[in-house]
Amino acid sequence: MRSMQKYELTIIAKTAEGIVEKIEKTVKALGGKAGKNVEMGKKPLAYQIKKAGEGQYVQMLVELPGKAVVELVKKLNVEKELLRHLLVKAK
Repeated sequence: MRSMQKYELTIIAKTAEGIVEKIEKTVKALGGKAGKNVEMGKKPLAYQIKKAGEGQYVQMLVELPGKAVVELVKKLNVEKELLRHLLVKAK
């Protein structure tokens, strides 16, 4: 059995509609589990990113096998709706 690590994924998206479900589907396809999501609402950005002045913040808890983390980050990097993302190991 593969060991699963817990991670916190924070995203800033143009809109949260559809993107959360898409990320959850990607996590499951990589052999992980998607946990609780906390939508923190739309907030102004300190500077414009991809011509956007505000973004929808969402924090997600995910469990992934170690090798799947690299694949998830690659997929997040090419997602056009995402302005920024941060994936950190949860305690």
